[in-house]
Amino acid sequence: MAGQKALKDASVLVIGAGGLGSPCLMYLAAAGVGHIGVVDADTVDESNLQRQIIHGTATVGMTKCSSARSRIADINPFVRVRTFEEEFTSATALRILEGGFDEGRPWDVVVDGSDNFPTKYLINDACDIVGVPWVYSAILAFEGQLSVFNYQGGPTYRDMMPTPPPPGDVPSCAEGGVLGVLPGTMGCLQATEVMKIILGKDVGLLSGRILVYDALDMKFSEVGLKKLDDREEINELIDYQGFCAGHVAKKLDDDTVSSGGSNDNDGEGNNANSGRTMDEAETTGSAEDTVPEFHSINPTETLEKLSNGWSPWVLDVRLQTEHDIVALPFTDQVAPHRTVQPDQIPKTGEVLVYCKAGVRGKKACDRLIKLGIDSDRLYNLDGGIMRWQKEIDPSMPRY
Repeated sequence: MAGQKALKDASVLVIGAGGLGSPCLMYLAAAGVGHIGVVDADTVDESNLQRQIIHGTATVGMTKCSSARSRIADINPFVRVRTFEEEFTSATALRILEGGFDEGRPWDVVVDGSDNFPTKYLINDACDIVGVPWVYSAILAFEGQLSVFNYQGGPTYRDMMPTPPPPGDVPSCAEGGVLGVLPGTMGCLQATEVMKIILGKDVGLLSGRILVYDALDMKFSEVGLKKLDDREEINELIDYQGFCAGHVAKKLDDDTVSSGGSNDNDGEGNNANSGRTMDEAETTGSAEDTVPEFHSINPTETLEKLSNGWSPWVLDVRLQTEHDIVALPFTDQVAPHRTVQPDQIPKTGEVLVYCKAGVRGKKACDRLIKLGIDSDRLYNLDGGIMRWQKEIDPSMPRY
């Protein structure tokens, strides 16, 4: 009875109502956690449904916060839910965390359901400043990671990853794929750690340990984690996009806002070896990542130019497996953005480059320019084939 009352009185903030957040939210509600906060600025898309099980076909087009609230109420109508339909950024993080569920109820635990490096560092630093533990998970392909950070002075994410890996070093799940049930497994494990924290069952808590799950071999292993002796104390938030893009991290002032990105858009495939959460959503970098020397062209402009006789050579810089799902019918070549070479495109003429959402296309153009291709020849399809599907041909499949 004492434990059930503790759950009833507890408040948990879940950042992201996607692949990881979905099972975690549902089991926390079913267990009787009385106060749940959900941070997510995204809307439900059909492509989310094979892993984001808190949502369904009936809630496609709804905000994920509204969809999650409705499902939680169906599971347990006695749970109070507070939603934040906004990005979890450096501009909003401390307000959301310090405000708690309500004026007299601070958050007991924060759950990480984010999909990118900047947000993970942001969650870590904000929780460090406010003094609240958080439960971390990351997934990619068949592997998942889990840990508890900032628990009673224990290690934090920065002890595991003092600095982010170089941009482009880690494949996104659009490239590497993710097993649909994997976020379900890891989200359930996150809920388990949350309940242990609330109930004071900290003997086997994952603070100071990183649990690694290999779904393909069906094995669990773990790695120890200690606090770094020389790690700087966190006193304020910084520009996390710049920090993770390899730029000098800037402290924020009134004119600076760092975009975190709390939802998983197309989903959460975190990198189990690095902490990156990406699923189908392509990484979004800061505006300083590249200088747009090539042309950027949206689908409507592209179609208009094609109708007027434009005949570019068309390059798909996704993987062949993605191309097999959906592609522009006039594609000439498929070459992944990380490995594309100048000899794979014609020596003369204009080239239309496209990917899923436009990000890998930009990187491919940058790569080709560095390898000697005239930037004036290159046109990147803004928003990629998913924007083409949305604005030009809705009959094309989404993924």
